[in-house]
Amino acid sequence: MLATSRRNGASEMWLTLESWGLDATVLLAALGTFLLWGLVRPWGQVFPRWTLFLHGRRVPRWLPLAPALIGAATLAPYGVLGTGYCALVSTGVLTIRPGDFHSSQSALLVSWIGMIAFAGYGVTLAVAARSYWLRTRPTGLVRTGAR
Repeated sequence: MLATSRRNGASEMWLTLESWGLDATVLLAALGTFLLWGLVRPWGQVFPRWTLFLHGRRVPRWLPLAPALIGAATLAPYGVLGTGYCALVSTGVLTIRPGDFHSSQSALLVSWIGMIAFAGYGVTLAVAARSYWLRTRPTGLVRTGAR
């Protein structure tokens, strides 16, 4: 990947991250894991001590829910449809080009791993977002009106 990034004219910062084994997918996966933990842990509702100036304040409900719902709405269908595509390639109905891989089989193996991961993370994110949504919904709303 480092050679491909260098050939494509990546910046020095990008090449340094690549040389350490970090690329955009690793960084985004770490950010996604942080989001998922925030949806299921208490510090996702009240800012923890390590957030210096925000410590002890309630986390605005939309702050974790917006990226969680967008992520779930995009990653789950992408992963599920991609897994279906991999299944069609595996049965010979469709073909896959090797791209930067040594063979089509290598590309297919990486595709299977990636698509299952996207589908799993998207579904998990949807479940965690729903749980957070229900746990943080406003309470004490009194319904008024004439009968």
